[in-house]
Amino acid sequence: MEITLLDTRIHDRSKFNCGEDSLTQYLKKQANQDMRKKLAACFVLIPDESDIIKGYYTLANESIDKDEVPDKYKKKIPGNYNVSVTLLGRLARDITMKGKGMGEYLLIDALRRSYRISKNEVGSMAVVVDPINQKAIWFYSKYGFILLPDSGRMFLPMNAISRLFKK
Repeated sequence: MEITLLDTRIHDRSKFNCGEDSLTQYLKKQANQDMRKKLAACFVLIPDESDIIKGYYTLANESIDKDEVPDKYKKKIPGNYNVSVTLLGRLARDITMKGKGMGEYLLIDALRRSYRISKNEVGSMAVVVDPINQKAIWFYSKYGFILLPDSGRMFLPMNAISRLFKK
């Protein structure tokens, strides 16, 4: 399996179906436009020697109000600034990959990429997700994401992510 940037000249989006219509349609109809407009980067999971997409996730720069940050982390933020975060906007795996750990594989790759970028290129205090439903909340909670009650978003601080990938 390989995770790479979406290239619609190479990657076949037509067969992708994750079982959640909004996520399926996003990949098929919107992801390429968002990439062209620099609104998000879409990374796709491709089996070896294939062009058929078996999963994807999107990353974008985002900021959240300091008041949204959990109190435990708020004290590290000077002044009343917005906080730079990385938005993991969408994450989905094809239904043919159900039960094979591909959701986790995609999430770990997204966290690794987000950490590397925050460490070396663009500051980011955390990865934030907007869970689509209760099942997504449960999935992200398993990996340490904290629910932000006022926004419904979930938050995983970069210092927690760094412990996963320190070499």
